[in-house]
Amino acid sequence: MKLSRQEMPGNAADVLTLPLTDIAHLFNAPAVDPTSIGVPEILGMAGVEYLLQQLEMVKGRGSTTLRLVLPRPRVISGMAEQSEAALRTYAEWRIEQLQLAVRATRRHGRRLTLVAVLLLAVFLGLSTIFASELTEGMRPLVRKTFEYGFEIVGWVMLWYPLEVLVFQPIALKTRISALRRVKGLRVIVEEIR
Repeated sequence: MKLSRQEMPGNAADVLTLPLTDIAHLFNAPAVDPTSIGVPEILGMAGVEYLLQQLEMVKGRGSTTLRLVLPRPRVISGMAEQSEAALRTYAEWRIEQLQLAVRATRRHGRRLTLVAVLLLAVFLGLSTIFASELTEGMRPLVRKTFEYGFEIVGWVMLWYPLEVLVFQPIALKTRISALRRVKGLRVIVEEIR
């Protein structure tokens, strides 16, 4: 069974369904068991991580309800409220942690970009030397190889800093957005039929 989106009867709210064999697997990764009916057991990952991955792929307002489906002996009264509170607490702490990570990543990216720009200037300078009259005595193939090689290396040096400065924060913010959606989920618990 997959985490599925479906309409609740008589309600317009989107519902995410997550089958589990044990409520502990909502936050703790179980051992891999491909014969299980629970998604966390099949994948060997915590249910909340699977839920976050699914929410990251679905943009927009999305689902408002999480339906946890468990075997009859595992369902206890008050489980929905406890799970909802636990998801909210988990999401709040993870959001705070990821917001710190976004700031740290941007600081790190700015430092890397500064170093990369300085190295770009050095490599473009070396490329210019090999393109100038100073190296006319060199064989043309060697001269052009060094000229273009230094230029390429200089520009390639910018790739990683730009990834850190621009793309890593985007991934972190996508996770934060999914966590905000988890924080607002209403949880219902049902028995496996």
